[in-house]
Amino acid sequence: MKMKRNIFAAILFIGFGLQPVFSQTVKFELPAQKGKTLYLLACKGVERDTIFSGQIDKKGDLIFTPPQDKPLSAGVVSFNIKPDINFDFIYSPTENITFHCEDEYISPQNYQLTNSPENDFIKTHFVEQMQLREKIMFCDQGMQLYRENKKLYDPLSEEKKILEHQQTVFDNMLQEKSSQFYSARLMQLQNLMNNYVGRLQTTVDTTELARIRKYTLSNLDVEALYRSGMWFHTINNMLELYYKESAFYGQFGSDIATLLEKTPSQEPFFALANDAATICDQYGWNDDEAALSKYLILSGRVTNPQGKLRQILTIYKLQPGMSAPKIIGVNGDSLNFAKGKRTLVLFYESGCNNCENAINQLIGNYSVLEERGIEVVSIAADYDKDIFENTSRNFPWSTKLCDFKGFTGDNFNNYGIIGTPTFYMIDDQGIIQGKYAGLEEFLNILK
Repeated sequence: MKMKRNIFAAILFIGFGLQPVFSQTVKFELPAQKGKTLYLLACKGVERDTIFSGQIDKKGDLIFTPPQDKPLSAGVVSFNIKPDINFDFIYSPTENITFHCEDEYISPQNYQLTNSPENDFIKTHFVEQMQLREKIMFCDQGMQLYRENKKLYDPLSEEKKILEHQQTVFDNMLQEKSSQFYSARLMQLQNLMNNYVGRLQTTVDTTELARIRKYTLSNLDVEALYRSGMWFHTINNMLELYYKESAFYGQFGSDIATLLEKTPSQEPFFALANDAATICDQYGWNDDEAALSKYLILSGRVTNPQGKLRQILTIYKLQPGMSAPKIIGVNGDSLNFAKGKRTLVLFYESGCNNCENAINQLIGNYSVLEERGIEVVSIAADYDKDIFENTSRNFPWSTKLCDFKGFTGDNFNNYGIIGTPTFYMIDDQGIIQGKYAGLEEFLNILK
């Protein structure tokens, strides 16, 4: 019985995001907790966001009403009362829920949650689903053990067929109820996890992996995942499809784009896009990064990217053949790239050994660049004016810039600079010709 209690707690930890309708109340009746502070948290991706805190009154009552200007979407929420009370349940914006418990310690056996058809639905059907799954697994294991014993294998095989038919009927019921019950969609997500995504770490057959990938891309709902508490676990398991040894290596970016296309809400859309960008950067999946960036730009939904998402979108826009961003000058004016001349832009930081080596090499080859009709513009990531002037005073080129904002300055942001030195070569039409980590690489191309 203890195992089932834990499993039930786990299923309640999963949520499914619905669009909010209007704010309803959650009333807590906890006489054993009077005078204590209750914190209410909602699952959002890998985080739990504190949405409310309040003191339980002398009767043990406390009412949560989401503000009308910030309604709470359906999903898993948890309440916390220090030092050791944490309890998960499903919040629905269409229900007035009452959570009641007389005891000091709250467990799945001693609480009452009333006026919540959603929580009643999952509590009623969870046991049925678990029993079906356990029986099917038992038949699978038995058939493997008795493969050579026809008298035992055949009855197990027949029983499995009966159980799988019952599972199909159950799945059809969930689908039928999904338009009415949030909890039905919640259980669909749980079944997707158990029967498909969760198996990726143990499945090696390419045909089976392809089937799991196809089914997951068709059925995984990012809206559900975002408010489920299983965000990290799900995405982490999905990565098994895309590592270098996998048959689907190089398709992570396009697959994420497929999921994003089916995600109407901006909050989970940005969460998945940001996390996917971080994954691409972490594993060095440049082709996936390019595919993801292309989709995001064409989608028109990304107007103010931040963090890693901003970085990969900026880098994508800076590929050879694309227009170079404007360079902000000393007075905030935009520099015009010289007509008839190419421009070599150097991003550096004073005191950086690699930068000093690159600068010395650039000074030594400056006459060669002049002969080739190449102008030089240097942009520093310095904060201190004296340091900047001491470093740049002997540069033979005339355009030496610094806004004293470090790597957060406009020019560094516009060019997606995450390390120095970095060189950009721009032609006389303002088109990027190349990006280089060192001058030697660029000089070799000039030869």
